[in-house]
Amino acid sequence: MRILLIDDDEELMEILASKLVEQHYAVDIANTGEMGWEFILLFNYDLVVLDLMLPDIDGIALCQQIRAESYEMPIMLLTARNCHSDKVRGLDAGADDYVVKPFNFEELTARIRALLRREIHAASPILHWQKLSLDPKTHEVKHQNQLLPLTPKEYALMELLMRHPQQVFSPSAIIDSIWAGEDPPGEEAVRTHIKGLRQKLQAAGMTKDTIKTVYGVGYRLKPLTDTNLKQDRQKTNNSQKIADSWSQFRDVALQRLAILEKLAIALAENKVTQKLQTEAKSSAHKLAGSLGGFGFPQGSKIAKQIENSLENDLCDPSDVKQIRKLIISLSDELQHQPFEEKVKEALGNNISLLIIDHDPPHTPQLATEARIRGITTYTALNFNEAREIIAQQLPTAVVQTIVFPDGKDLIFLEQLHQQMPQLPIVIITEDAQLSDRLEIVRKGGNLILQSPVEPSTVISSVTELIQNQGAAAKVLILDDDPQVLLSLEIGLKPWGFQLTTLESPQQFWQVLEKVEPDLLVLDIEMPEINGIELCQLLRCDRRWQKLPVLFLTVHQDEKTQHQAFAIGADDYICKPVVAGELANRIINRLQRSRFLKSEVTS
Repeated sequence: MRILLIDDDEELMEILASKLVEQHYAVDIANTGEMGWEFILLFNYDLVVLDLMLPDIDGIALCQQIRAESYEMPIMLLTARNCHSDKVRGLDAGADDYVVKPFNFEELTARIRALLRREIHAASPILHWQKLSLDPKTHEVKHQNQLLPLTPKEYALMELLMRHPQQVFSPSAIIDSIWAGEDPPGEEAVRTHIKGLRQKLQAAGMTKDTIKTVYGVGYRLKPLTDTNLKQDRQKTNNSQKIADSWSQFRDVALQRLAILEKLAIALAENKVTQKLQTEAKSSAHKLAGSLGGFGFPQGSKIAKQIENSLENDLCDPSDVKQIRKLIISLSDELQHQPFEEKVKEALGNNISLLIIDHDPPHTPQLATEARIRGITTYTALNFNEAREIIAQQLPTAVVQTIVFPDGKDLIFLEQLHQQMPQLPIVIITEDAQLSDRLEIVRKGGNLILQSPVEPSTVISSVTELIQNQGAAAKVLILDDDPQVLLSLEIGLKPWGFQLTTLESPQQFWQVLEKVEPDLLVLDIEMPEINGIELCQLLRCDRRWQKLPVLFLTVHQDEKTQHQAFAIGADDYICKPVVAGELANRIINRLQRSRFLKSEVTS
């Protein structure tokens, strides 16, 4: 699905775009209304996020223009204006939602998903609950990949419950949802469908009470265990996501603060120019719209006060004094970390770790050590929960505790390795004999640590294992979209690659010979020279004709794929892509390339 962001705050939009890319959306950014309109004419968008205060056109006017041309995609207005009149004008102009800056990134992306779900043609994500998966596109429900033979009403009932697993639905609420637009049946019909659905779930291996009856109220899915653990995990993940974003945006925020501090000095010396006042007002406006989303709600309020004060001519000494005071307060506010955990110094560690431990007395210490280093953690107390986490959130690495002679641990290890052979797996075990260690290696373990082991040692081992996978391989990525490059750079960094990114195909050959990469990632559609042509140039050059080339593109049609492989592509991946999947494909291709080289030289 494709989203267009129209906002002149480029840095803020890049952060939002990176978050949307992580959720598998394709994202374009326009910093003027004219550019946004050109994008709309060129491409089909599923949603438009539009700022009201653009440098060349009022956002409401652009919204009206979009609707006047019969474009029906949802439009979300994103602005610092919080007046009721502006909201009424925006919604009357055809907008579907109105979000006031500063915003919470997780709430904003949730509202975007909600808007997209309203569209009939929207590609809904596959839903997961315990061992069940539901694909809204194919209307199929599976239990451990076994298709359940559901009737249309049974499927609709299952989708309703899986979309709201914590909610209890009364029979009347189920009728309103499933029989919408039809003659409503009696509540007996609901009980009949519930009974039939329970029988089919039980026949597939689920428990009899998968759908629970809440007597006197209605029906719901059976509550999962360790709810508090899952909620704590979600809170930790949200905090970490905010920390990741701030680590990227911090330098930009400090640059904007520097302009305000320059204004404060000029005010003290009575040397304020109109240009400086305009720049300061723009910086204050952008800080007001962004700081709250990074954990500085007070900073947003102060910046908004500065922006409002700069509307005046700065002739009143009391106004000048107040502005200088506000700038000092804002500077002090940004000196503090907004999170309990240390914000990562490096740009986006972007590592996630799944910890599997049946008896976890030391798991909290391990998770805490990981979070201190900027690593997101998921904890599974059993294999079923581990499978759920992997299905919903593919981790960067796994730490699994094995207790011999428990064969189930080894079976799960083997299954996990077969499913994802490139996934780094660290095993913690106690008193493992030589035969035990050999069995771990045969089943897919990458590193064995002897228990007891310090949490810091475990996390250091995980980080080193991930980085060694890339073996400092040089990877050159060419894509004309800077947001895609930023997302790939953040996502691939933990694997230890030496990354070089390039936007312009015109500079490709010069950079290629300077970097001498071990692998090339190419986009297909680029200005002037496309990826297919560049790959052909490589295959016609003796020096580079064997360089592994991986295409990363939005084109999913077989014709383009066949064309890419026909001219010498080694791999072909469709955007959007999860960083872990792309890293594994790169590592796999590099390993095959090294194997072929060794075969030639031996």
